[in-house]
Amino acid sequence: MDKIFVRVFLSVFICAVGFGVVSQAKAYDRVKQERVEIASQIEEEQERQLEFEKRKEYYNSDSYIEQIAREQLGMVKPNEVLYINRGQ
Repeated sequence: MDKIFVRVFLSVFICAVGFGVVSQAKAYDRVKQERVEIASQIEEEQERQLEFEKRKEYYNSDSYIEQIAREQLGMVKPNEVLYINRGQ
């Protein structure tokens, strides 16, 4: 009777430990995949940040300000003559 009880107990124990190991392995793989995805997202966001920094520098540059002043405000430099082609 004691041998049957020990065998049943060991069988249940081994199954429980095996189930725990398998579930932990799945959880580890899931966390590992999430880590890879988050690292990829971080890299993409860093690239976007660099692009925004470049745009910020360009928008603050004298050449951009001059371009906007000429195109949208119709401004000209001193002693510069503006020609408007109405044929287009």
